[in-house]
Amino acid sequence: MLCWQFERGVPSMQYARKTTTFWLALAGGYVLAQLALTAWAGTRGPAVSYLFGVTAPLLALAACCRNASLSAPGVVRTGWGLFAAAMLFWSVGMALSAWQDLSGHVASDTTYFSDFAYFMYGAPLLLAISSVSDRHPSRTLQWLDAVQVLLAAYLTYTAIFSVSPFDQRSIAPIPASLLVTTYNVENLVLACCASLRLLAHRRDGAQGRFYLLLSVFLWCYAACAGAYNYLTLHALAESGPSEILPSMPFLLLAVLAMRVQPGEEEARPPRPLTLLIDNFSPIFFTAALLGLGFVVLREHFYLAASALFVALTVHALRSATLQSRYMQSELALRAAHDKLEKLSLTDGLTGIANRRCFDQTLQLEWQRAARNQQALALLIIDIDFFKSLNDTFGHPYGDACLVRIAAALHSALPRASDLAARFGGEEFAAILPATDGAGALAVAHKMQEAIAAAAIAHAPSRGGLVTASIGLALSDAGQTPEALLAAADQALYRAKQNGRNRVEVQA
Repeated sequence: MLCWQFERGVPSMQYARKTTTFWLALAGGYVLAQLALTAWAGTRGPAVSYLFGVTAPLLALAACCRNASLSAPGVVRTGWGLFAAAMLFWSVGMALSAWQDLSGHVASDTTYFSDFAYFMYGAPLLLAISSVSDRHPSRTLQWLDAVQVLLAAYLTYTAIFSVSPFDQRSIAPIPASLLVTTYNVENLVLACCASLRLLAHRRDGAQGRFYLLLSVFLWCYAACAGAYNYLTLHALAESGPSEILPSMPFLLLAVLAMRVQPGEEEARPPRPLTLLIDNFSPIFFTAALLGLGFVVLREHFYLAASALFVALTVHALRSATLQSRYMQSELALRAAHDKLEKLSLTDGLTGIANRRCFDQTLQLEWQRAARNQQALALLIIDIDFFKSLNDTFGHPYGDACLVRIAAALHSALPRASDLAARFGGEEFAAILPATDGAGALAVAHKMQEAIAAAAIAHAPSRGGLVTASIGLALSDAGQTPEALLAAADQALYRAKQNGRNRVEVQA
């Protein structure tokens, strides 16, 4: 049994290594099969090569979909979904290239849709790289960013190839060197952006692993695509090992993605670089749309006008959405602050004000009384023989008694401006603003009556019901809050010394 647990639990790292070895062996077999079948097919070698070229990104697509389904909702799941969309674009582009080359049905006066698919493959990757880092990003903002990225890629294609991919007009031939340079620059830009994002998230758990895999894939893709484009441009890629270069990055992605074990995203405070990317990306996309719109304005007026309108509209919608989220966050933060402030000023047991609230209120009311030359009364209430009650009935009964006494004291206050607070232990206090001696004495007797009406049983050794002793003090000119508190405490001491269950006023 111990051995079986060891096989199931401890060697998870060995299991991961075996899994990686298995997938690497499959990838190696895939490459060898492509080389062997391409050489064996002879004149049909291009068809076999295209078959393997389409299958590799489809395998990567399946691996990305698997990770997207296993990831927790959030930016990582969205990233894997965008990664899968990029693999789909590439698969479509490869399939269209195969159909064009093998069937010969290629119109020279139309833009190749395969080139458009290859070019658009970078749009989901750019969106995945520039996505905000919130664990639960706004769907509205994600869709607005997606609209900007896709339209920017569309306009970039139109600016480079001088025609819309869905336009049937004849276009001038595009130099192969320009086409190769365009794709190489796109690949390097994506790889550098992914590396920058990895630098900001290298320690962020699932996000860090995702950006690491994305960076490895994009750098491998840039290297293989650059080598293949160079060989193709110099007529050196007719056959041989160069035919496996287009498949290598996708096989690597499939192996690494299948090795990833998606987990929960770690909630960490964003780094300055992360915040910079999150805030700069949408502004960059809007600026790119505006710039590209002006670039193609002369030859594609309606397309450019639409792009400018969309850029301004998306920017306005994004600003409104962010402002709305900011206001909602501000209101929620204010409500949470008020709730925490209320909790910090409330006694957890009795539900009335605590000592902190009492100290703050006493200071404020003393200043107001001194400023307006009004009277200020202070009561300190102590439960008689409370220790005997706790020792006889237990602390739970004592706590229940404190709750009932607090309610009785609060009910005896005549005005909303008066404050009853738990001073500490079995002691309570009451602040009575603008109250003279006669009024304060009346409130003190009313409190004793309220406690008596509560009919709380005391320990048998003390007989009868729970009672309270009260010390009363009035503020004098020039007297500090501390002195007023000390005077009320001295009055309470005299009430205890004179037999308890009575009210004593400062001398």
